[in-house]
Amino acid sequence: MLALLRDVTEQRDNILTKYEAMALQVDESVREIAADVLDAQRSEKKAEASERHAEQEATHAVELSRQLDDERRMRAEVVAEFARFRDAVARASVDDPWGVLGRAASQIGDDWVAWARAKIPHDSWFLPWFDRAVELVKTLSRLAFKSAKALFEWARPHVIDLWKLLKSKLHRQ
Repeated sequence: MLALLRDVTEQRDNILTKYEAMALQVDESVREIAADVLDAQRSEKKAEASERHAEQEATHAVELSRQLDDERRMRAEVVAEFARFRDAVARASVDDPWGVLGRAASQIGDDWVAWARAKIPHDSWFLPWFDRAVELVKTLSRLAFKSAKALFEWARPHVIDLWKLLKSKLHRQ
């Protein structure tokens, strides 16, 4: 009976050893499966992030393309406006050269101001100051233009008389 007990104990120890070995293999397999699952989840998240990034890039590319088209359209409008202005100046009568010069300077100045104002954000604190400065410059420009015109109109007959006088003195000598 003792021999039977030893055999049973040995079989029990063998079974326990085999069970422990199987338990270690199961634990190792579970860890490998968990690592594979984590890797798969990471890969899936990276793929989703890449897909989102690609969609954002595509959206950004579409937006940039739209902005480029807008800029090209605006550039074409500006070119057409300058061509129209050149044609109008070429066909304009020069009965009043001061009026033509004033209108041309005013139109060019207004175009520059509109371009500069478009570069300032609409919610900027600088915008009201810019508008005030533009009005001040316009007022000063009008005054300077009127003063220069008046000075020219006043000086023209005097310069003509002085030229005639100088010319006559040079002929006498």
